Amino acid sequence: MQIQRAANLGLMQQTLGIDRNARISLKFTRDDVTIWDLAAGTVYTVDARGNVTEAPFQVRKLVQDIITESDEQLKKRLSETWETGRDEERETIFTELIFRGISPLGW
Repeated sequence: MQIQRAANLGLMQQTLGIDRNARISLKFTRDDVTIWDLAAGTVYTVDARGNVTEAPFQVRKLVQDIITESDEQLKKRLSETWETGRDEERETIFTELIFRGISPLGW
């Protein structure tokens, strides 16, 4: 899962009423975009005509754990996942660190 700041949505963030600093994840398809507000536990689907559907969802435990871990715990966990090949976990940790303004690669 890629974690991003809701402000990256621009006007759509305001239209949906998502806090600009909330963690979100996006999925684009040919017909719509799905936006998960990880703080509120709400998923929005916006179709090509601008119609919005909204529903609750349960944030997965893996994502909850990553969001609540300290910077140092995440850096360690990221390092450990390079060896195990856990791609989704690694991507979620990587993007959470970027969300926090931390370079996961030590730049």
